[in-house]
Amino acid sequence: MTNYWDLIEKDVVNIKNGEIMGRFDDVEIDTKAGKVQAFYIEETGRLMGMLGKSRERRVNWEEILKIGMDVIIVNVDDNINNGLAMG
Repeated sequence: MTNYWDLIEKDVVNIKNGEIMGRFDDVEIDTKAGKVQAFYIEETGRLMGMLGKSRERRVNWEEILKIGMDVIIVNVDDNINNGLAMG
């Protein structure tokens, strides 16, 4: 079982293109069903956040393939606006 503190600041890698999308930031839980609905990733601008603002991205639970020791592997189609919110 993985807890929230084990996930904090893990890199999130998209298996579609091998790109590091950002870092785990938060989780969305359906309290009525007691299930995780989604993860939120803090995306940063180019060059390690030096150019561009940070933004938050929602990744549905179904898109998460593996939670590893160092990274979280996801399968996300970047052509779809997946709950992208400027923050």
